[in-house]
Amino acid sequence: MLFPNKKDHSFYDLLDAQAQSAHDAAATFNALVLDFPQMHRYLKKLEEIEHEADQLTHSFVNKVNTQFITPMDKEDMHALTDRLDDITDTIEKAAGRIEVYKLKAPRAELAGLVAMLVGITNEIQTLVSLLRKGLKQEELSSVIAGIHAMESRMDKSFRKALTALFEDAALDPRQLIQWKEIYELIEKAINRCEKLAGFVESLMVKYA
Repeated sequence: MLFPNKKDHSFYDLLDAQAQSAHDAAATFNALVLDFPQMHRYLKKLEEIEHEADQLTHSFVNKVNTQFITPMDKEDMHALTDRLDDITDTIEKAAGRIEVYKLKAPRAELAGLVAMLVGITNEIQTLVSLLRKGLKQEELSSVIAGIHAMESRMDKSFRKALTALFEDAALDPRQLIQWKEIYELIEKAINRCEKLAGFVESLMVKYA
């Protein structure tokens, strides 16, 4: 079962660092949206964050594979680190598409979507930080419920953003496709956050 290890907190430290990377990636994406002319500077920072996140994942996997006793089953440990890394990867991919497609200015809907991404990754930080205290916590259940609610609100915002996109008669068809992909990647990153919360919820049942 998962338990707080009084001697070795390094598993949890690495998970906390991964959650921090996901939030940093979202915050950097948000800064890019608010300061579009400096896009390249923020994209470079995002690449650095994504690279550091990959290193954290490798360190975590190596530690799990070399330790005889781990806080929970090794397959669950691997699943946690992979899900966290996927969030950061997807955020970096979404932001990177703006440069790939040479988009010159953000659409009005983008800021709201990315702000929600910042909010949900902040909750992911809280969720992951609670793991070192064990899985039998009311606070953990509350955070998970909050993440599910945020994802539900995001679905509504995403539909409104798509509607605005398709109703823009002045928009070049190629840019419509490009922005649609970026919006879908943002939605995917938020969905990954909810899936991580759902996975932790399943662990609470498994290790009850």
